[in-house]
Amino acid sequence: MHNGTHGDVSCDAHHQVSTVPNHNSRPTARRLWNAAHLLLCLFELAVVSWALLTPDPYAVVRDTSLVWVQSARDHLQHAIVFTILSVTVFSLCQAIFGEFPPVALFAMLVYSVSMEGLQAFVPGRTSDLGDAIANVAGCVLGLAAVRVVTMFRPAPATA
Repeated sequence: MHNGTHGDVSCDAHHQVSTVPNHNSRPTARRLWNAAHLLLCLFELAVVSWALLTPDPYAVVRDTSLVWVQSARDHLQHAIVFTILSVTVFSLCQAIFGEFPPVALFAMLVYSVSMEGLQAFVPGRTSDLGDAIANVAGCVLGLAAVRVVTMFRPAPATA
């Protein structure tokens, strides 16, 4: 509350200082880190979506030193890709919300299964239950990895 007149020097001001941090009090560096993390998530989603929905994803690595990627077992590739994607997505959720929203797991599971189902409509690709299971396993491994790291992470210092 602030009382006073334009030409008067006297003032009756009551100010309260809140000890509860609000969203705007977060450091700018943290916001930039979260924005970069979000961009990484979006990039990974785009790459995974492209790789799963393109007729020949190995064409990119076929004549390069990365040709060994093509020889890895299909289910293992799916599990690794979805583990990496899930770690990125779930760690972003943990960083932004400070907790893990279950809707994130649901969204990742729906994404992993639906991408495999969509492959049935891509020329030269097939939908495979084993790949869908590997995708889901990757999501669960990613969640477990984030949970384990979060358990051992030191608590943030309070100022």
